[in-house]
Amino acid sequence: MKKSELVLTLGQRLFLLLCMFLVCYLLTAAAAYVLGRLLADNPAGAVRISAVLQDVVTFIIPAVVTALFVTRRPAELLCLSRKPSVATLLLIAVVLAVSVPAQEAVIYSNYHISLPESMAAFEAIARQLETSAFETLRHLLANTSTGALIVNILIIGVFAGLSEELLFRGCFQRLLTTGGVNPHVAIWIVAFCFSALHFQLFGFVPRMLLGAYFGYLLLWTRSLWAPVAAHVLNNVMFVVTAWHQARTEGIESVSGEPSLWPAWATVASAALTAAAIYLLWKGRVGRDLEK
Repeated sequence: MKKSELVLTLGQRLFLLLCMFLVCYLLTAAAAYVLGRLLADNPAGAVRISAVLQDVVTFIIPAVVTALFVTRRPAELLCLSRKPSVATLLLIAVVLAVSVPAQEAVIYSNYHISLPESMAAFEAIARQLETSAFETLRHLLANTSTGALIVNILIIGVFAGLSEELLFRGCFQRLLTTGGVNPHVAIWIVAFCFSALHFQLFGFVPRMLLGAYFGYLLLWTRSLWAPVAAHVLNNVMFVVTAWHQARTEGIESVSGEPSLWPAWATVASAALTAAAIYLLWKGRVGRDLEK
């Protein structure tokens, strides 16, 4: 997409996206508060409805409306018109599968960082935010029925993966790159914002790295459906794993405390992940796009 096919300056486009996001975020927060009061006896239901509202109102609407405002070809701006090949999707799944031990090592290291004593009050607040976020998630995971699993896969896996990628990679990243920002700089700016907006300091680094990976998938495949697939698969794997653990060991066993794999497994995971990502970078399957 050429710059001439976009209206407004880069700064104006980003300001439009930011305004849309803030307005929609405040509307979603207000709706979530009302739902929490109305459904006080059904917290899981309130969380599920709030999550869907967040996906649609906070993420999808700002991305779509901004794209419609700045170009007559919104699908191309958002990279929705191309489809990744089956081989690409399979390789994305391989990356996810082999990277689990390596991801856990990064998650574990970030979770156990210690801030200076002068920041003890801030650390306490950050830890409390982590706990609150996980407790909210446990409301969704407490029901171990098959029906609840399907609903959680749709909400936490599919809807969240699609909506977040549409906003962050499809709109935000593409606004930067089509506006002349270096693709690598754009990817890491978006990844930083993506992680920061989750308000979880002790999960910041792994989430930023994951966001950067999603960004490079978009760069290499030129299709938003590639990072969407990776994001959805990552979320679904978490949901299914947590559901199985809660079903077999009880919801109390599902903890936000990360654990380490054996050193040999972590090293092997890092090597296999690097090799799989290398294949995507070379474009041996990433360029094989279906028409």
